[in-house]
Amino acid sequence: MPEDNTLKTIPSHVPRHHIWGLLIGFSLFHISQSIFWQFGALYLFSGIGETAFFLIGLVGGLPVLVGVTGVYFWGALSDRWQRRIPFMTIGFVAQALAFFLYIVIQDSLSFLLVTCAAYLFSVAAVPMANAYLTEARVYKGGSVGLLLATSSLGWSVGAFGGGFLISVIQMSGLFLVGGVAYLVGVVIILLFVREVPRTKTPDIQEVVNNPDLIPQTTSLWRSVLIVLALTVAIGSIGVNAFSFFFGIYLVEELAGTTLMIGIANGFASLTGLGFTLFAGYGSDRFGRKPIILIGFLAYTVFMIVYFFVIDPWIAMIFWIIPLYPLVYTASYAAAADLSGVDRRGRAMSIIATANLLGSAIGPIAGGALVQFVLPTLRGNMIFAVGFNLLAFALVLLLVPETLQRIRKRPS
Repeated sequence: MPEDNTLKTIPSHVPRHHIWGLLIGFSLFHISQSIFWQFGALYLFSGIGETAFFLIGLVGGLPVLVGVTGVYFWGALSDRWQRRIPFMTIGFVAQALAFFLYIVIQDSLSFLLVTCAAYLFSVAAVPMANAYLTEARVYKGGSVGLLLATSSLGWSVGAFGGGFLISVIQMSGLFLVGGVAYLVGVVIILLFVREVPRTKTPDIQEVVNNPDLIPQTTSLWRSVLIVLALTVAIGSIGVNAFSFFFGIYLVEELAGTTLMIGIANGFASLTGLGFTLFAGYGSDRFGRKPIILIGFLAYTVFMIVYFFVIDPWIAMIFWIIPLYPLVYTASYAAAADLSGVDRRGRAMSIIATANLLGSAIGPIAGGALVQFVLPTLRGNMIFAVGFNLLAFALVLLLVPETLQRIRKRPS
């Protein structure tokens, strides 16, 4: 039986326009994120003139590593205050200010410091959005998939728009567009989204019939969540060791163009919309673990094939196959399975922390490999293969199917 103090609040009905306000706001959030991640490394290399790959990797990784220190703090504070929207607001505003500062920054060190400061606050946004949606909607996998799909749409618009506009308005113009997009997004959320309404005295039959209301507090469930987060971090390290440098790889090693970067990332995000919806539905229908395993294995096979691609057009076309939404969607859904509503913010923050750790360590490791060990970025693909195989093995051997266990869980 759960402890008396665990059932503090029970979520009730949320109007649909609140959900759509949240999704539109985060589409704008990810338009700006797309601008940074697809052109940030190339801007440092060819715009600011930074030639040290390790330092470029630090700009991609260290800010995220700094941000990791704040993720669980924001999640715990959000659970304590029983509020999600203020923390989303903090994330949007911090990134907007950083983008406006990028316009005047002319050296790598200042760029790095501003990005670190922004990430420390911006990491509050996405985990709280996932917590909000999994409280507001019954199907957790579908909820997470819907947010990621909408975010993919934002990444697609940012990639396409950035690829076409960069030659016209330059990076300073793109940074201005990104900053404005953040501000518009947070205004939409503040205008149209309201906190999930709750009641302090839930009906006991409602609690028995809804396993989402029974928090998991045993060491077994905590250990499963930690192992799951570890696998997400390991796989993400492999992915980001190459993907952060994709723009440089396509332009400098395969003789592609900046427009091709925008097309590749744009279509990858657009097709990712469909993949995340499938991942959400599939994790609700078939279980979390199979979808996670498929994601890790599929990305491993993809990187092996991609290693032998030398034509920039073929590389651009192959890049539109988004496989990692399978891992992220099902992992967030599993974290929702392993947490009651009072701990949902912290559970989502743990998975977000793992993803951020991978996003931080990956670029740093990838930059170090190229500068000190490998003669080409192509070698980072083998690094990605090894880490995703390791993550696949850990999930296969150590992570149970959370959805089935919760359905069979005694009341």
